[in-house]
Amino acid sequence: MEIKWLNDFLVLSSEGNFRVAAGLRHVSQPAFSRRIQALESWVGAQLVDRSTQPSHLTEAGKLFLPVAQQIVNLAEEGKDKIQTQVLQENEKITFATLGALAQAFIPVWLKKLQPLIAVQNFGVRTEYSSIEEYFHALERKEVDFFICYENTKARFHGDESDFSSTKLDEDIFIPVVSPNEMGAPTWWLPDAANEIIPCLHSLPKSSPWPIGKHMENRWGHVNFKSVYNSSLGPTLRAMAIEGFGVAWIPNAIVKDDLASGRLVRAAEPEDDIRVDIRIYRCKNSHEARLEFF
Repeated sequence: MEIKWLNDFLVLSSEGNFRVAAGLRHVSQPAFSRRIQALESWVGAQLVDRSTQPSHLTEAGKLFLPVAQQIVNLAEEGKDKIQTQVLQENEKITFATLGALAQAFIPVWLKKLQPLIAVQNFGVRTEYSSIEEYFHALERKEVDFFICYENTKARFHGDESDFSSTKLDEDIFIPVVSPNEMGAPTWWLPDAANEIIPCLHSLPKSSPWPIGKHMENRWGHVNFKSVYNSSLGPTLRAMAIEGFGVAWIPNAIVKDDLASGRLVRAAEPEDDIRVDIRIYRCKNSHEARLEFF
């Protein structure tokens, strides 16, 4: 059964004339008659009494008429909904990023861009666990852009790669811990060579957090024990405040806690990690909405 057969039947029931109905449906009268016959064959009953002029619906035709109208209406409504959804998806821009950036950076950044951009529908995906997964998502067009923290001394991809990037902002990762009763750091990394330090990071080399190499190079002699891991900066902050361990957390997230004393430094300022906030895209992606953005 085809929707066009139902539309043919609805027009014929209204006009009562095969020639006129065929003209309204922009087909020849023989073709129109064959389509009505095909519908009757599918229903299993004669729907139109052709013995009179104008033609009339049979009893089966009268029973089927509201059913045909309902099917056509449902089909049109479904098509409209799908087209609307597809249009919204096509106009949507999706970012992949860390949870910390999704919470602390992207909302403010997009707010600043609003007067300049036409797109109003955005998505953010934070489920990727490694740099490779983020860039594969770009290649597969699961996402349009990848926004990341990047160590100023160690870029993920250079100009020769399949990706291009631009710098959006800067931030600093600060090693923080909860204070003890005297207001001093619970753990002070420069004096930690002989003790086990609980750490709120579990950082394989493929981690999108730009912290692992710094810990390895600067604090390779310290015995860190991973007790927690999250890509959500506010979650790391909460765990650090409750005294669970040391964490390198973006300054944008912990600056108020450092000012109030809820958190204190676990090392000197020269141990901070300076990072860029960069946005990546595939060089071979040339959709107009992305080019304009």
